[in-house]
Amino acid sequence: MKSISLIVILSVLLQPLFAGESALTKTFQPFDGLGAGAGVPIITEVTCHDWYTSSGMPTAIGLISAPNVPPTNNPAEATEDLNLASICGVKFFTSDIGNPKATLSVTMNCMKFVKPPKRYLQDRAAIIRASLECLRRTLPDKLFKTPVTLKANDDDMKWMNAIIREFNKHDRSKVFYGA
Repeated sequence: MKSISLIVILSVLLQPLFAGESALTKTFQPFDGLGAGAGVPIITEVTCHDWYTSSGMPTAIGLISAPNVPPTNNPAEATEDLNLASICGVKFFTSDIGNPKATLSVTMNCMKFVKPPKRYLQDRAAIIRASLECLRRTLPDKLFKTPVTLKANDDDMKWMNAIIREFNKHDRSKVFYGA
């Protein structure tokens, strides 16, 4: 009986060493307005279940690109991802801000960028700008002034890089895209 009690106690005490901690966290995502503003992405605060809160990475940034299928009263019909960053393949990555030896970096990876389906009526440049606004709103203090680098294919590099340059010159205390 003592050995079973000891095993239970040890498993409870040692569990944090082997399992990640999860928590709710907030991020921002660029949504299709569902007709509320044709061609204009809306920036929406989103609560996410963050499974890696103790990773040292600013996970709210990575969650900008997470698929988002909102709860609905018509689950048979409303099954689409509304997050334009997710739909178009826009992803963000950062350095590990918990590592004092890591070089600070923020990367916008658009290597798999695709134009949104025609039903969304969204301009591709507006999607990139809206995604960068989501990034601006989620940047922790340590990365707030870090320039964003771009990874994109040759077809998209020129026009996306112009937006990235504009974002990097922009005063990040002020809105970059939207209201």
